[in-house]
Amino acid sequence: MAADNRLQIYSVEESSGDFAVCIARCVGGVVRTGQNFAMETASEPVDFEHGVTLTAIDRYGRSVDFFDPPHAAKVYLSGPGASVLEPGMILAARG
Repeated sequence: MAADNRLQIYSVEESSGDFAVCIARCVGGVVRTGQNFAMETASEPVDFEHGVTLTAIDRYGRSVDFFDPPHAAKVYLSGPGASVLEPGMILAARG
């Protein structure tokens, strides 16, 4: 299920408007390029207003289409939620 696919932001390397480059760890399911994610917080399960799309994944200098737990990767995210990303945040796949 896509809803089981989760990323945890480790660091935000670059952020500009609707685009961000982050180091993230897959903490559930298989995370794939093209997936849409929403922010998951302790107080509210999912914030659909600040969603992002995973546009690219870089693992050790190589572009890949997916990665799974417990691996980490440099991820490229776009969308209205890119400007609010911060370390520790969990992103849950929509749908």
